[in-house]
Amino acid sequence: MIVLTPNVLMMLIASVIFQVIGLTLMPMTKGLTEIIPSLACGAAFLLGLAMMSRLIASGVDLSVLLPFMAAVIPLCVIAISILFHGESVSLIKLTVLVAACVMIGFASSIS
Repeated sequence: MIVLTPNVLMMLIASVIFQVIGLTLMPMTKGLTEIIPSLACGAAFLLGLAMMSRLIASGVDLSVLLPFMAAVIPLCVIAISILFHGESVSLIKLTVLVAACVMIGFASSIS
């Protein structure tokens, strides 16, 4: 079990935020044809992955970090897509997406 020191927690939060920013900027790149949004998207992903790398170097197990990221980041992006990008949402669609993310998190906790 990892110890969530303030440093580890800050890097974890920063990594999630940077990757969510990168995913949120992705539609603005228009297939990487728009230079400024493409550079911003790439920089956000680079910073998010750098934070993940530092987390692994500080002792966070990859088998804990990746399932956590695979569950949290999609949930954040789903919320942003619905709230800011005008994506349509139905109860069934939202339930299935959230259930998939919860199952990823649950599956990672099984030993």
